[in-house]
Amino acid sequence: MASPKNRPRTLGERERELWYYFRYIAGVDEAGRGALAGPVYAGAVILPPLSSIPVNDSKLLSPKEREELFEIIKKEALCWSFGYATVEEIEELGILKATLLAMRRAIEKLEIKPEYLLVDGNIPIPNMDIPQETIVKGDRKCLSIASASIVAKVLRDRYMKELDKEYPGYGFSRHKGYATKEHREKIKSLGSLLIHRKGFKLL
Repeated sequence: MASPKNRPRTLGERERELWYYFRYIAGVDEAGRGALAGPVYAGAVILPPLSSIPVNDSKLLSPKEREELFEIIKKEALCWSFGYATVEEIEELGILKATLLAMRRAIEKLEIKPEYLLVDGNIPIPNMDIPQETIVKGDRKCLSIASASIVAKVLRDRYMKELDKEYPGYGFSRHKGYATKEHREKIKSLGSLLIHRKGFKLL
């Protein structure tokens, strides 16, 4: 039997602990970090205390479920926002620093300044004057991080669908820039684009 310290947390348990001390807790997560093409997006969401939005890790949801939950989040959140880092910034900074930059931009765009941050992953966001806590697989443990994950994923997917119109033939509306077999084959046959991140290897 797991000890209280080591037992798995239920979704939203960390927020319920923090709501005793903070009203404005922002969850932050990214989408597109592992893609071969396109920007990396980040979402930031502040939920009302004792919120119970039926969210989950965006990767475990269908596109239709993500879109439906995105609409619920927009209505029920105290505020939400997104930020992104461009392909050029990814090339200049590296994907990790670019991801953290996108997260900081999302936080800075929130209409309400958070009192506390819950950040997916294990690396804190630099240059922030807000207390923060990193949580590995936070999108499966925290309501606000899971909500931010959905915001980032939905908005990035919409952007990649627009790129599909601009660059027909690559299948961006299907693979969203990730390293699928189809995407790799299209790069081999059609060549890479400016929206492709340099340095990837076609296996």
